[in-house]
Amino acid sequence: MDQNLVTDRLLLRPYIESDFEAFVKMHSDPILKANTHGKAMNRLQARDLFDGYKDAFAKDNFGMMNIRSLEDDADIGECGLWFRKDAGGYTLRYTVLKDHWAQGYSLEAVDAVLENAFKVHDLKHMQAIAMNHNVRSIKVLERAGFVQTGNSFRDIHGFMRFVLTQSHWQKRNE
Repeated sequence: MDQNLVTDRLLLRPYIESDFEAFVKMHSDPILKANTHGKAMNRLQARDLFDGYKDAFAKDNFGMMNIRSLEDDADIGECGLWFRKDAGGYTLRYTVLKDHWAQGYSLEAVDAVLENAFKVHDLKHMQAIAMNHNVRSIKVLERAGFVQTGNSFRDIHGFMRFVLTQSHWQKRNE
């Protein structure tokens, strides 16, 4: 089964080992991490996350994916699903590198992941979390059909919780 997702401008594919250096750079960027309430990662922390993404994808046949430009194979970021027990299921994640902000890549990647999750993997719902100051991310989630369900996550205020059900997604995309 082909695990790649293709849009008009993007290729989303499972991470491969040659992506690791770019992955470290992305996850060590304090500006990108400030939008996730996370801290910039060192190489060892990035390695653990990278291996976790690869292992989860191998187990579930979906998960976090590297976003590439179809035009020039540039690394654009990542998008996919991550199972979180503390969130009660699969959570949508995405990060677009600063050089590619404000070009519509986040929503394009999110739409591809949602279609795959609901049509191919028959997920019934998924969640997303965004920091309340990350207006761009909140707009992406809302445009994708997510509905806000809360204002905190893990008792940390400043997070906005969102959910999208398969039935709501289907109605929205009819």
